[in-house]
Amino acid sequence: MVAVPIPGPDLSVRLAEAIRNYEASWKPVDSELYDLCRRRASHRDRADVYTKVAMIGRVYEAGVARAWRGDGDPETEIRDVLIERADLIERGLERQKDRAFGRPQAAGIVELHGHIARAISLRTKDRFLTSFVSKYLHFHCPIVPIYDSNARTAIGQLVHQDVVTEVRETMAGMADWATAYRDFVAAFVALYERANTETAQRPSVKELDHLLWQQ
Repeated sequence: MVAVPIPGPDLSVRLAEAIRNYEASWKPVDSELYDLCRRRASHRDRADVYTKVAMIGRVYEAGVARAWRGDGDPETEIRDVLIERADLIERGLERQKDRAFGRPQAAGIVELHGHIARAISLRTKDRFLTSFVSKYLHFHCPIVPIYDSNARTAIGQLVHQDVVTEVRETMAGMADWATAYRDFVAAFVALYERANTETAQRPSVKELDHLLWQQ
């Protein structure tokens, strides 16, 4: 099944406007963060991981400090969890390396995200840093969709729920703690397919993220 057109303003116009705005505003900022993750690629070095946690979390206002309910400094604690899960992160990112975003990749992205978010939640009294984990993974692997409350709300206006349900069913069997991000990624797949079907643009995951941010 292909994405079904949603009534409302032409997606092509809205997407083109979002891409122009992205080029003129956040793209240079994102380029610095992508470069940071290339230069400090290690998932085992304490300085590398801490730098990425602090910079991505603060630039993208991921709310780490606000959401934190555990002991200690949140960025230090998150760094330690990520280092403990370095093998998992490396394997998960390697599976997505040089791949285009789409249905075949969605389940693996959700699974990797879920395991990391779950591991962090054990340090923060079951608070899931869903947004932060998506942003952290995205700048290591640009096909990872970025999740936050604005994107979650906006995406429902741009996708057909029948398509979202179909995609979500391909990711059945996820643990309960993974379903929030799973549902968002299913909707993001539907939006990606719609954009590629209805428009002449071939937007990146980050350009679609900016479209949602502008909604």
